[in-house]
Amino acid sequence: MIVSPSDLKLLAETRGDNLRSLEFRACKMFSEDDLIDIARHCTNLRSLSLEYNWIENDCMPNGKWLHELALCNTVMESLNFYLPFIRHPSHSYDIEDITHLAKKCSNSLVYMNIFPRSLSDFRRFFKHAEKLDRFGCGIIDEDWDYSDFKFPPNIRGLCIEELHEASFPFLLPYLNQLRELDIGCGLFEHNCQCSLFERCPSLEVLVTEDICGDEGLQVLGQFCKKLRKLTHHGWVTQMGLIFLAQGCPNLEIIKVKLLDISNEALECVGTHLKNLCDLRIRLHTEDDITDLPLDNGVRAMLMGCRKLERLDINLCVGGLTDVGLGYIGKYGHNLRSLSLWNVGEVGLLELSKGCPKLRKLRLKGCPFSEQAVATFVFNNNHTLRYIRIDRGPGNVLVLTRPVVSAEVLTELYVTLAEKLHRLAVQLVADGSGAESVKITYTSSRATDDLDTPLVRNLVAKGIRNEERLILDGSSEKPLEIIVQIAQVKSRFAIAVSEFGEIKLQGRVKDGVPHLTKVGAFEVDVRLDGHILLCRQVDEPNTISRVASILGEENVNISSMSVDRAAPRKQAVMVIAVDEKPSKEALDKIVEIPAVEEFVFLAL
Repeated sequence: MIVSPSDLKLLAETRGDNLRSLEFRACKMFSEDDLIDIARHCTNLRSLSLEYNWIENDCMPNGKWLHELALCNTVMESLNFYLPFIRHPSHSYDIEDITHLAKKCSNSLVYMNIFPRSLSDFRRFFKHAEKLDRFGCGIIDEDWDYSDFKFPPNIRGLCIEELHEASFPFLLPYLNQLRELDIGCGLFEHNCQCSLFERCPSLEVLVTEDICGDEGLQVLGQFCKKLRKLTHHGWVTQMGLIFLAQGCPNLEIIKVKLLDISNEALECVGTHLKNLCDLRIRLHTEDDITDLPLDNGVRAMLMGCRKLERLDINLCVGGLTDVGLGYIGKYGHNLRSLSLWNVGEVGLLELSKGCPKLRKLRLKGCPFSEQAVATFVFNNNHTLRYIRIDRGPGNVLVLTRPVVSAEVLTELYVTLAEKLHRLAVQLVADGSGAESVKITYTSSRATDDLDTPLVRNLVAKGIRNEERLILDGSSEKPLEIIVQIAQVKSRFAIAVSEFGEIKLQGRVKDGVPHLTKVGAFEVDVRLDGHILLCRQVDEPNTISRVASILGEENVNISSMSVDRAAPRKQAVMVIAVDEKPSKEALDKIVEIPAVEEFVFLAL
């Protein structure tokens, strides 16, 4: 995204007083000075994050925006500019501005993440930031005298870029209270960090370059029982993974580099880590791996880790067969992101039969044909939005499927239109084709705000007519949708209008789609289960008899609505139920003398 100075100026001047949180990530800017207007006008800003943005090569960072922020802001809670601009590290910021901001925001500032700098520069900053509970990223100088240095009393998270073994004693007083710890060893020194792990009983998030391998993971399993997220940049084996799984049952995210892997280790993960949602395994070499293929281990892991949403496993040829890919498709019910190495084309087809929620697929070392990939993406898996296949040097295939924006998808009328479509189609009698479909929108919003092509596609593929009507600003009816199917026979005659059209009408009410009209009859039921439509003579006990039959089947009624033409005349009853009644129950309802017409519609 390109963010121009005029964009930022307009945002600051029009929304400055109301803006509370702002994030710029991977944006292209013309100059760092473009942020000055944000710092000057957005005085109520509580969270600001700048990550991996681009600025013109001749515009070096100067920190003026940070100086302005320190002058104007008194409520900042979270500030992140660890790497705000790619190729321009923020060496230029003034520590005095950071200190001044901490002084003015001493009652609110709880999180600070900035480009690495010596901790000795932050003495005055920490004295003012009394409520700070997470800080990064500091460098502990090897010859630093830390005798009079103190972190704020509430510190719960630390990121240390370079931690030398001689500086371990400095951290010891704080380890017992830490929940998050990110520690690097520096460029030229690698050390064992087990003595630190042993003193972190409350640790929940850990990023480490520990060199102790399996021993380090064993220590984590013994002492860090609350660990939820682990990123381990050192090398470990299957035994370390087993130690970790057995000792840290609350793990949700694991990112590790392995020298060896086995079915047993993956089975252990599935047995113990029921909350795991993200597993990323990078294999160092294939030479010493003997327990192949890993099909059964992957199956056991997926069967046990039912919350798993992301799975990255890079294996050698033969590490996962076509059968294993079939297991991923069958048991990866919640997978949204999948990355695999060295799998076959037949396995890709097996995978396509499952993974109903998969959105991102990355494959490396896979000699698939472009036709096979396109067939998989567009014909088999309808949720997939991105696929990348690396078939060798200079041979990368990337396919994307057009994505409806998140803003549109969250619009409730999409759900409403989809449910009305399901009802209308089920009302068409067998053998009667739909000649035309018409949608009418009535809304208090400008019709340009409605993504009507999307609604048309949801309701039917061959829509002939569309109408859009604007109400006079009625907030009670922000949006209604009417679906009409002409020249068809209906399973429920009362749904047919005087012009021979099946007509259903719905609206969003209190954030929930409702069915509001069937033919000419006004009703009001929630569209969050299945629907029973009943036309009957308006006489006593009919409603109670229907409810009694459903009650005997233990079918829960979520909502019910009745409308009638006149007392003792024709009436329509619409019932929303949570479960589908048995055929016997539906037959009993049809046999009630007052019931003239009855259909069950599945949503």
